[in-house]
Amino acid sequence: MAGYDQNKDKLIKLFELKKDKSDLLCSIFSYDGGSPKLGFTRSFLKADGSVGYSQLGRMTVDELKFLKENIDEMIKMMTNSKD
Repeated sequence: MAGYDQNKDKLIKLFELKKDKSDLLCSIFSYDGGSPKLGFTRSFLKADGSVGYSQLGRMTVDELKFLKENIDEMIKMMTNSKD
């Protein structure tokens, strides 16, 4: 079984909620022409000034509202993606 190949991972759309301490990233990806999938990541500024990433974990009310505002578009993009 072959391992993950980043070149086969296609970003369809990124939804980003910018916040003071960390950002919410909702990414729709298709791997090797497969069905689109939605992933959640959190980005944050590290002490050395670089950007770090982590799993989403818990969400704030503002993040849930952002998700609610964008969920229909996310579903539409995942349903209509044939690339």
